[in-house]
Amino acid sequence: MRVPLAIAGVVVATGLIVAGCGSSSEPASDTTTRAASGSAQSGVAGGGDGPDRSESARTDLGAAPPIVKETDEQLKTAAEKQSTFPTVLDPRLWNGEAMKADVAAKTVANVNALAKRSGIKDLKVDAIELFGSNASYEYDDKADFGVHVFVSSPTMDADQVNGVMKLLSNYTELKQEGNIFYYGVPLEVTFHGKRTANYEPKKGQGQYSFTESKWIEKPTQQPNNFDRAQMVTDAKGYIAKYNALVEEYAKDKKAFACKKFGDLDDEMKKYRGAGLDAGGQRSTANLTYRMLRRLSVNIPDEVDVLEDECNYIQESLP
Repeated sequence: MRVPLAIAGVVVATGLIVAGCGSSSEPASDTTTRAASGSAQSGVAGGGDGPDRSESARTDLGAAPPIVKETDEQLKTAAEKQSTFPTVLDPRLWNGEAMKADVAAKTVANVNALAKRSGIKDLKVDAIELFGSNASYEYDDKADFGVHVFVSSPTMDADQVNGVMKLLSNYTELKQEGNIFYYGVPLEVTFHGKRTANYEPKKGQGQYSFTESKWIEKPTQQPNNFDRAQMVTDAKGYIAKYNALVEEYAKDKKAFACKKFGDLDDEMKKYRGAGLDAGGQRSTANLTYRMLRRLSVNIPDEVDVLEDECNYIQESLP
C-alpha cells in the first residue's frame, strides 16, 4: 500500500505533476487515466452516476467483448425505472435528513486513513463532502456514496496538489472501490487539490459537509424534465453505436482504431452534460446516461475498458 508515496515522490521530484497530470478541469487524454478516473473525472458533480466501477482489463484479451441485447420492452422498463424517484433520502444512510452517526464517523475515519496512507507529507484535509444521488432524491439500488475530499499542502501549490490527488484517486479506485460498503451502499472517495465550479453548491442539489456535520445545500425534489420515449430512442442509438464498434473490434483487434471507443465515451458524456445544463438531473439525457450504465452491459464503463484492452493488445507482441 506504499505505491502512492512512491509515485507521488517521483512525480513531485521530477516536476511532472503540472505537465503530466494537469488540473481537474482538464480531463487527461491518456487512456489509462480515462479508465481509472471514471465518473470522478467526467466534469459533472452530483449527476447521479451509479457505483458501476470501470473493470480492470480482462485477463483474456482474445475474448469476445460483450454485446447489449436488451429488447425494446426491456428498454422501456429500464427507462421507467430510471425515471421513478424516491421521496425520502436513503434510510440506510440517513435518519430523515440527518446523516447517521456511524456513517459519518466511518467516512471521516476512512478518508483520514487514505490521506495518511498516501505518505504525502503535510497533506491537509480541508473539507470532506458528499455529492450525488445519495445526497439527494435521485438514488436507486445502483447508487454509490460519492465522497469528495478537498486537500492542500504547504509544500506544493494547488496545481501540484491536484496532480498528485489524481494519482491518489486513481489508486484508491483501483485498490478500494467496490470493496467498502455502508449497509450495502458502495463507498467512492475522490481527492481534489482544487475546487472547480462543478463542486460549488447548486440550489436544490444536495451537498453535505462531514467536516462541519451539516448540509451545505439541502436537497429538494428536482423538476421532471424527461421524456421516457425519447430516453428509449436515445439509448437505442448509443447501444447501436456501441454494438457496431464491438463487432468491428472483434474482427481484427490489432487493426482497430482504439480511439473510437474513447470518442464514443466523449460523445456520451457531452450528451449527458448538455442535458444536465439544459434540464438538470432529471433531464432526458442525464437519465438516459444513467440508464446506459445499468443495462446488461455498462456501456460508459465498458468503452473505457475496451479502449485500454485495445491499446494493451496493440502494444504487445504476438
